[in-house]
Amino acid sequence: MRSREPHRQNLDARALIQDVIELLRLEAEQYQVLIVSTIPPDLPPIFADRVMIEQVLLNLIKNAIEAMRETPPAHRRIRLTARVDYDGMVEIRVIDQGCGIDESGMQQLFTPMYTTKPDGLGIGLAICRSIIEYHEGRLFAEPNPENGQGAALVFTVPRGLMQ
Repeated sequence: MRSREPHRQNLDARALIQDVIELLRLEAEQYQVLIVSTIPPDLPPIFADRVMIEQVLLNLIKNAIEAMRETPPAHRRIRLTARVDYDGMVEIRVIDQGCGIDESGMQQLFTPMYTTKPDGLGIGLAICRSIIEYHEGRLFAEPNPENGQGAALVFTVPRGLMQ
C-alpha cells in the first residue's frame, strides 16, 4: 500500500456518506442489516480529506454491523445522521442497535490494542481517532440516545468554506 499526502478540500458529506453506504451494501445485506441515512439536504460541506473520512466511516459502519450479530435480524439497523453542532463543526453519527458498550469499554474504546472482537487487532478505532484529530475534530462513543440499545459513534469535522 502506498502512502499519500492528505488533501483537504470542500466535500459534500451527504454524497460521501452515500458512497460509503453503497460500498458496504452487500455486506449489510449478507448480515441482514438495514442502513438508513437521514442526512439533511442543507448540510454544509466539510473540509476534509476524502479518503481519510471514507476510511473512518467504513470502519465505524463495519464495527456497527459486527456489533449486531446477536441482535435479532428484524432489529438490525444502523442510522447515520449529521448536523452542525454548537461549535460550528459538522457532526456525523453512526448509531447501531447492537450489544452496546459497557462503562469499562467506553473508557478503553480508543486505546490501541484494546478489542472486544476475538479476531480484532484493536487498532481500527485508534486510527480513526487519529484521523479525526488530524482534521481538528473529535471522535467519541455514547450509548444509543434513541433507545439505549446499542451505541452511537460520533465524530466532528470542520465545515467547508462556502463557495
